[in-house]
Amino acid sequence: MKMKSYLWFIATTLFILTGISCEKIVEVPSSKSLVESKVVFGNAQLATAALLGAYHTLGTVNTRMKYLSLYTDEYSYSSITPGIVQFKNSTLLADNNDISTLWRDFYSVIYQSNALMEGLQHSASIPSEERNTLDAEGKFLRAFSYLYLVNLFDRVPLLLTTDVSKNRIEPQSHSKDIYMQIIKDLTEAKEMLSTTYQGTGKVRANKAAATALLARVYLYQGKWNNAIIESDQVIGSAIYLPLPELSNTFKANSKEAILQLWVTNGFLSDANTYIPSSGTVMPTYPITDLLYQAFTPEDQRKIQWMGTNQVTTSGITKPFRYPAKYKNRLANASSPEYIMALRLGEQYLIRAEAYAQLNQTDQAIADINMIRVRAGLSPIIAHLLKDDCLTEIYRQRKLELFGEWGHRFIDLKGSAQIDPVMEALKPTWKPTAKFLPIPVTEITYNKNLIQNENY
Repeated sequence: MKMKSYLWFIATTLFILTGISCEKIVEVPSSKSLVESKVVFGNAQLATAALLGAYHTLGTVNTRMKYLSLYTDEYSYSSITPGIVQFKNSTLLADNNDISTLWRDFYSVIYQSNALMEGLQHSASIPSEERNTLDAEGKFLRAFSYLYLVNLFDRVPLLLTTDVSKNRIEPQSHSKDIYMQIIKDLTEAKEMLSTTYQGTGKVRANKAAATALLARVYLYQGKWNNAIIESDQVIGSAIYLPLPELSNTFKANSKEAILQLWVTNGFLSDANTYIPSSGTVMPTYPITDLLYQAFTPEDQRKIQWMGTNQVTTSGITKPFRYPAKYKNRLANASSPEYIMALRLGEQYLIRAEAYAQLNQTDQAIADINMIRVRAGLSPIIAHLLKDDCLTEIYRQRKLELFGEWGHRFIDLKGSAQIDPVMEALKPTWKPTAKFLPIPVTEITYNKNLIQNENY
């Protein structure tokens, strides 16, 4: 970890996100003194500013999630940037800059969360209730980051301290140990967090956010009953019901949103990337024909969540589709959009899959129908056998969650479909590509790291 840059980021965040005057910004010590004497927050406002810095960093991670859609079968790429072409061809190299940035940003969130939690232990002036809430959010962010690191890279260092002398030589932990820590963090966060949101909107984790992420964790681990219990708590609370219209799903403070990540001026930079500047320009990240054709004609998601450009090349005009879940290319104060991190639609799909795995297919179908009906599809009324039910669930996950936070990549692995799907699509695919390479810069920095197979 590059500790000085992280500390600078926290200090900058204190100034930018809270409007605190320069004289009131907490003095950020050197890396040496940070290890020897932890940061002490003078008040809850300063601790909150540090927390918001971690949320902001997590938001920057989202800008690279599109590469996982490119890595699988969701997006194509119309440009020639070499590092991005590696994702398109699923031929990643260990020196890929975007892989390095993805790793670094997730660990930046972890470092900032660890620094926050350590600082809170030494900040007696902050009332215990506020301290517990901030600590719980730090645990949530750490768990969120590790859930992605373990699914993208498999064995990664489990860093629970800001002690750089320890962290720089920390070996990789087994995935089961990473998952144990994730569950521990989320369980503790869930106990400490309130059902209400802190601040304005839904941009800080509450009890439902920890519960929703825990449901996903249990699904990934095949703990079906636990997944049902957690997702049932989110759905049963009725706070996020009913599912909004498709056109309103990704707006700021959407009814469906369990957690969103705040962005300046209510628009995402990715909207500029995805949506062409005019109706005849080739999209940079066209949706693959494979994904587009998976939608039936009556499915409103391909209308509401996709756009189409008619592009003429060599005298031939063809339609090219592009992602349009987020539509603001410019600041939009009247209808802002925030990054959707957790939403109710996924919880229905989690519970449906867990029910199906337990052969409770009627309950699974009821949850699938919530997604289908919102999309303009007729509900399933026939009884489905387990395998047919799971096939429909995987299909709905593909259609509902496309382009969001690497779901497709992780789902293909979890359903054991990744090799047949990817081998049919990309002749360069190798089974070992189900995990990304450990960045070569990290291996150079920490000699105890071992590269993933075939990189």
